[in-house]
Amino acid sequence: MLTLTAQSHPRLTLTQKGVLVIRSELGKVALFDSALSEAINEVNAEIELGVIVPIPKNMAVGFTHERHKQNFFILQKAGNIYQITKEEKYAKYIKESLLAYAEMYPTLPLHPTNSSYATGKIFWQCLNDANWLVYVSQAYNCIYDYLSPKERYYLETDLFKPFADFLLIGNPKFFNHIHHNSTWANAAVGMIGLAMNDETLINRSLSGIHNDGIDENVDLFLDLLFWKV
Repeated sequence: MLTLTAQSHPRLTLTQKGVLVIRSELGKVALFDSALSEAINEVNAEIELGVIVPIPKNMAVGFTHERHKQNFFILQKAGNIYQITKEEKYAKYIKESLLAYAEMYPTLPLHPTNSSYATGKIFWQCLNDANWLVYVSQAYNCIYDYLSPKERYYLETDLFKPFADFLLIGNPKFFNHIHHNSTWANAAVGMIGLAMNDETLINRSLSGIHNDGIDENVDLFLDLLFWKV
């Protein structure tokens, strides 16, 4: 079992020490400065559009699929930019987006397409839901200290813990196998666990879940090969 000690945020792909180093090097590395400027322009354009969190409906390349996919990329970038620049508008945008997801998520059934061996909620398959959580956990990690304890409690109770439980307990065939799809779920649950300081989620991400109810005679490879499309 992994035991955590109290740590400051950010604590995933960025750390407080790492952010200080990045800030000290701004203006010295042209390639990084260019990439940061490009990311800022991209995120600013999304902020101008406002928060867009549609009810899931479409499969890949459809509007809702692509919108939620764009959201998780933008939220992760916004979190990094907030840590580097400390401009509040980026943290505010992430907070408003996460609050919108937290309001929607408890109402969601399985994705209406029902076309995967492991159907997601935001996306048509759990793989994409796990992608979302990998990126969004980084955004949450970056604004953790910006949020009030009440806001963190709401987001963790109504969004992040149910989201993680859906991936690992609700879909053991997806989460609890050694498979390249499953690595996204393992990483997602572990990363949000680290951001929330939740030892249970972290240990489950590392060790899986016991008594998962999966029939040992079922061939997961065949399930993956012949899922409905």
